Amino acid sequence: MNRKVRVEHARRLAVARQQLSGSRPRPVTADDIHALVRTIGCLQLDPTAIVARSHLLVLFSRLAAFDPKLVDTLLWEERRLYEYWAHQASIVATEDRALHLALPPPWLDQRTTAAWMTTRARFSELVLERLAATASVRAADFEQHTEKYESGWGLRSPIVDTLALLWLQGRIVPAGRVGSGRRWALAECWFRTPVGPIPDHAVALRQAAVRSLHALGVATQQQVKRHFIRHRYQGLAPVWKQLEVDRAIVPIDLGLKGDWYIHADDLELLDQIESGAFEPRTTLLSPFDNLICDRDRTLALWGFDFKLEIYVPKSKRWGYFVMPLLHGERIIARLDLAVDRTEATLNVIGERWEPGWEGGRRPVRPTRRALGELAAFLGVGVRR
Repeated sequence: MNRKVRVEHARRLAVARQQLSGSRPRPVTADDIHALVRTIGCLQLDPTAIVARSHLLVLFSRLAAFDPKLVDTLLWEERRLYEYWAHQASIVATEDRALHLALPPPWLDQRTTAAWMTTRARFSELVLERLAATASVRAADFEQHTEKYESGWGLRSPIVDTLALLWLQGRIVPAGRVGSGRRWALAECWFRTPVGPIPDHAVALRQAAVRSLHALGVATQQQVKRHFIRHRYQGLAPVWKQLEVDRAIVPIDLGLKGDWYIHADDLELLDQIESGAFEPRTTLLSPFDNLICDRDRTLALWGFDFKLEIYVPKSKRWGYFVMPLLHGERIIARLDLAVDRTEATLNVIGERWEPGWEGGRRPVRPTRRALGELAAFLGVGVRR
């Protein structure tokens, strides 16, 4: 029989594996940030900055206040992190480069998409020749950048598509930013150490699945497939079966729909949690946070129905940049927040509590403390 695990204990394990419980390092160092990215796999990038850039919020929720320049140091100076495609465009650890190259995004191999990219992203030789002669380039450095074509996503530039293709192939890498735009460099020149041996597909799948399950704490196979290297788990089923045969992953019974698993190495941590060893934290989460980015899993495990409404018309949405409130192992509220940089305030535009947490049950002091910590990190005050 599968081991029975109470849902609240499964949530605590998930929260702990995401580094959202327990004490935080003080002061936060570049090594702390690097280690965290290694543990959770990736930091999703998103241009929305109504409060702050999402990857900074993900780090803040786990590490508390830190100097954002440390991320730039890791990316552009030490090069221990780099930007690539994880479950979305993300910051990932340079040590994982071989794993990412072993499991490229599947659309690179699909004939119709490859033909489209060959037609549209037709400047590969030009870009590579330019990069062989200079350290880095921007899309705007090419006179062909002004060319545009109509696509299903509006007007696009073949140069931008070329850079994207070469990036997904692992041949070039972001080497800095100018405003919201990237500078690009040859990957073989940018990274200071060789990529090392590329594992074969089955080995890479096993490594990725284990990494994902570790980061999630508890998950179904489908949830693992949507995490870390989303869309790149082709052929996972036999690998997953072998992991179970090898007892590297262990099925558990949560009383929820689906077949749930835990990594064998986390059984000891689960035992500790079931014995009461859990240090709760109250913190606000980015809407793109790794804990909740899989909306179906968030609903199944937490009963928290969360949808991003940034692109919903203002008249139809409840909030624009909504940050869920994590309290221990529960997600108990959602706050619509925005920073007014002119007034130097973090404005609480809306506040909605989950069923059972209204009125007198609200943890007022922890919530105020969470808002205050976020505001202090941003260098502003709070206005409610």
